Amino acid sequence: MFAQMDELYRSMKNRLEQCKKDSKELEEVLAFYGKVLAAQHETQEETSIPEIGLPEERIKLKIEEGFPLMDSENFSVDNNTVERLFRKLCQLSTEENPVLASAGKALLEALDSGRLDTAEISKAVLQNQAETIEGYAKDLEVPLPVLQALTKLSIQPSLLATVAGVTRGSELDRWRHGYCPICGGLPAIAALVGEEGKREGLCSFCGHFWNLPRLGCPFCGNEKQEDLRYFYGEGDDIYRVQVCEKCKGYIKVVDTREGGDPRALAVDDVVTAHLDLLAEEEGYQRKAPRLWGI
Repeated sequence: MFAQMDELYRSMKNRLEQCKKDSKELEEVLAFYGKVLAAQHETQEETSIPEIGLPEERIKLKIEEGFPLMDSENFSVDNNTVERLFRKLCQLSTEENPVLASAGKALLEALDSGRLDTAEISKAVLQNQAETIEGYAKDLEVPLPVLQALTKLSIQPSLLATVAGVTRGSELDRWRHGYCPICGGLPAIAALVGEEGKREGLCSFCGHFWNLPRLGCPFCGNEKQEDLRYFYGEGDDIYRVQVCEKCKGYIKVVDTREGGDPRALAVDDVVTAHLDLLAEEEGYQRKAPRLWGI
């Protein structure tokens, strides 16, 4: 299981290096993300895979009935490794642009003074307690998206470890829903994989990959082809955006048959921010955040 997670991080790092060469305008963002991935990988090796007390029969029943295996608040979080990673990410932030640098410095000071409790802010992100997160951001005078992103990035190794514990020995191939079989999260981005072009989604919350229905909107389930269409950005050979006229949602799709890596979708999600802008300008809505939590 640890070998699989090592391979996941290697895939993302390799994809990031390739994107650096192809997207010079994103060099600063991708350089920071590379540091984040290195810190997460180091933390992942320190994060044990929890034992999840879900009997196989209960897992089978949940899958058959279309119920996610876990609620987000039931994910196991290693508070010690979360705090160390959060502090590391704040330190990295102090070396970046003025907005990140200022926020990183303020958060480090809050940690040292006891004004910021990483266990409490992590719980708030896990349980989507918007008021708690907003309260911290206001009190510490840091941008809300920065606090939310640094917290989500800090708990991600714990989330991946929990996913590994849940999926160990479980068969999820029969899942055919647009939401994650592990936590019920919506897909942040999708990929076309293999000769048949099956569609896989990356969960915006826990980071699990699963097989999405090949056709239809993953958000509202609409399968009427007259309501679904794709568009491409100029010069984007491997990227497309699927939009749904019924719910006005959209999802970016990476055709990994032409390039990229299905296990590195989190990187492609950052690289294709321009497609988010195009979709939003056309009146469509992003239904799920990036794996960064924003």
